[in-house]
Amino acid sequence: MKADNKMNRSMAERDAEVMKTLKILDDMPRIEVHHLFRARLLQRIETGESRRAIAGGFNPRLAFFSLLLAINIGMGMLMITHRDPQSVTAHGGATAESYSDDYGGPALSYYEQAADSQGNE
Repeated sequence: MKADNKMNRSMAERDAEVMKTLKILDDMPRIEVHHLFRARLLQRIETGESRRAIAGGFNPRLAFFSLLLAINIGMGMLMITHRDPQSVTAHGGATAESYSDDYGGPALSYYEQAADSQGNE
């Protein structure tokens, strides 16, 4: 019985708050739009479109989307053309050989000889 009383009281309080809010909204002054608002808005939209046409119509979102699409198509083509996944270790030996060729050539032999002579002293 007490729960019903409490619920009725809370509903009455809620109804009172709703009525108070509606009365405040009814008492608010009505906002009137300037009579040239629509004409100015349409003129503004029109000038914005002409500016866009002057700038060549460059759209950064479209450019970014095109770049992502090109990358996606390229990756798809790579996946189709290379059916065998190539391991990193298969190419590791060739990379090590190219480094040893680059740093073991006659142009750098002076530094190796200088290091050996300092080590012997």
